[in-house]
Amino acid sequence: MLFFGILLTSGFPNFMMQEAHALTPTINTAATATTTTVTVNFNNGPVFNEGGTGTSYISCFRIGGNTVSSGTDIGTTEGGGSSTITLTTTAFGTGDTPNVVYAVANCSGGSIIAASDGTVDGNGDDLGDVTFTSTTDGVAPVFSSAEATSTTTVVVTMSENVEFEGTSQPSAWNVDGSTSGAHTATAVSISGNKITLTVSGLLFGETLDVDYTAPGGANDIEDTVTPTGNALATFSNQSVTNNIAKTESKSGGSGCDGDCEEPTLGVLPNGQRVVDDGFTYNGYSIDVERFFTPYPLITSQVGKQNTAIFKIYENRGPDNIAHFTFAFGLGKGEIISQSQAMIEVDFARDRTQTVTITDPENALDNVSVTTDKVSCNGGSTQCLEITINHMFREPLDFNIVSTDVWDYSRQAWQNYYNHGIEIIGTSMNPAKQHEGINQGHIYHLTETSKTTAVDEFGDSWTFQYGIWMKDYIKQERIQDDETLVFDRMHSDFAEYRENLSNEALNQLLETCPLCIEQYSDFEDSTSWEYGNKISKLSNPEIQMMMTVEEQKAQEIMKRLMDSKYDLRNAYFGIEKDDRPIAEILEEERVNKIILQAERAWLKQIIAPNQ
Repeated sequence: MLFFGILLTSGFPNFMMQEAHALTPTINTAATATTTTVTVNFNNGPVFNEGGTGTSYISCFRIGGNTVSSGTDIGTTEGGGSSTITLTTTAFGTGDTPNVVYAVANCSGGSIIAASDGTVDGNGDDLGDVTFTSTTDGVAPVFSSAEATSTTTVVVTMSENVEFEGTSQPSAWNVDGSTSGAHTATAVSISGNKITLTVSGLLFGETLDVDYTAPGGANDIEDTVTPTGNALATFSNQSVTNNIAKTESKSGGSGCDGDCEEPTLGVLPNGQRVVDDGFTYNGYSIDVERFFTPYPLITSQVGKQNTAIFKIYENRGPDNIAHFTFAFGLGKGEIISQSQAMIEVDFARDRTQTVTITDPENALDNVSVTTDKVSCNGGSTQCLEITINHMFREPLDFNIVSTDVWDYSRQAWQNYYNHGIEIIGTSMNPAKQHEGINQGHIYHLTETSKTTAVDEFGDSWTFQYGIWMKDYIKQERIQDDETLVFDRMHSDFAEYRENLSNEALNQLLETCPLCIEQYSDFEDSTSWEYGNKISKLSNPEIQMMMTVEEQKAQEIMKRLMDSKYDLRNAYFGIEKDDRPIAEILEEERVNKIILQAERAWLKQIIAPNQ
């Protein structure tokens, strides 16, 4: 029994344990998948993480000297695991092949071991320190940017250096111009990460994009990785920056460069009509002339929705139109910038549109703008159609309307339409408020029209010479109540007198037809017109005076009736007299008569001697 035990521990069992050990895992390949990820494949896999979590092994790795932020979950048991892991690190350059380093000393959450044994026992089943320097580039080149440097050349920049796998394929490349149309390349060359396309007929200022269709097989464009590169994939509608220089005009030395033709709603500078029905308002269409366009007066009701449609031709295509303005309410001699109701549309290069409304008087409402590409005259020539829906909230002062349009070369043209559009109806806006000054007092005015207003007292004002002025109010005589008997002070006396005079004259002429001639030398009778009657009972000043006089009278009567009061001493400064009051007053009256008689006698004596 003892021998058998020794055999078990030193013979057969030892042999069996050696057979159970896994082979040591090693890194087989490493390749970049993107500019931030590397894929690592192991020999003798699958592998799993011993200790920690299924991803805590990432602390052991460095990619190009940088730590790893995430990795494939390979589990923590030998029943799971994977032979390939993907590690994410700090971004590196396109085409770079960073080293992959695994160091046990860096491990802080477990380490990688072969999946056939779950014990790190130093028998060669755990991944040891390794620096893998044979990382391959697995990132395919991609489009970075493109630039049109002339009417025949487009340079496409890739994310890394590229080369032809076989022969160049010009037909795989196409450049689209918004005005000039599609252009297939006639030649292609490569230098580093630059691919130069040769085309024809590109135009200054137009919108461009480039397409590439991968030929496949041995004629692809690929990066410079050896022995097998990563092929450029198909792409389309990539924007091309238009840096085509302006060329000298062929119009006879006018000084204009590049695009010298402005957009038009009707005719070209040479008089050729290219647009039919360039302006339509509420269904009424008209051919727009070069400068002034006669337009019959159209009326629009306040509060009603209106539709204006414009067709604009641009020699380099509808996408080269940069700005459009529609202005209302211009007077004779005014220019478009003086409009107080204006709708503007701006177009970005990507055709994003921005609508700006200039409306200080709040005359416009419910404004919307839509665009489309339509035929200019029923043929193949394309125009930009702009539809402007809008509503008026109040009438405008004038009727002329105007349009202004320009392209990306800043070639612009304005048109005016008269008699234009008249807005009728009552304003939907609240009455405007103003302030007026009259004789140093400030009044709050409510506008009743463009030039009239009323203040808080109901008086009318007029806007003239740039200011609000209070209207003159004629002073009318106060109208008295009706009565059967009235005096000269009555407001109807003058009319009554005139009626009686006319009636008397008629009766006189019936009785004595010649009387007028006999007394024709008589002067006209005259009369006096007294001013407005003032009631003493309604005048505070008169009432005060009456009160004072009444008090004085009462005081005098009180003293007269007081027998102890000496009237002569109070009024005449005479010493006290005990005679009765009546005797004293009679004496004063007699003395006054005597004095008057003496004066009259003296006059008779003196007068004859003068």
